[in-house]
Amino acid sequence: MYFLYVGIFSALGGMTRYGVGLLLTGYTFPVATLVVNLVGCFLLAVVTQVVAANPKVPKELVAGMGTGFVGAFTTFSSFSVENIELLQAGQIGVAGLYIGISLIGGLAFAKLGYIFSAKWVGHRA
Repeated sequence: MYFLYVGIFSALGGMTRYGVGLLLTGYTFPVATLVVNLVGCFLLAVVTQVVAANPKVPKELVAGMGTGFVGAFTTFSSFSVENIELLQAGQIGVAGLYIGISLIGGLAFAKLGYIFSAKWVGHRA
């Protein structure tokens, strides 16, 4: 049953990421990948704190939402390849900015997800 949940949610996450990519085209900076990765950090924190912490939620659903949807929605591989392409094009500053925003922003968005979840379920972030 886990595979079914992960598979269905992966399809939804992948299609959502593809849609975001279509909406955010035409930039010289890899905006679409940055957006999905930052939003994914927030979502995984929420899934971890709200959904996974609720004993009434089936573990298959938790796996589907976390591993499936968020895993397919976010993309470390695209982030890595885009940075290699920026570096090969001599855009070292842009690559550094992208890496910095992704790392610091990812942690910040995850923390925001924890804060949001804590307010929602009444736990300390």
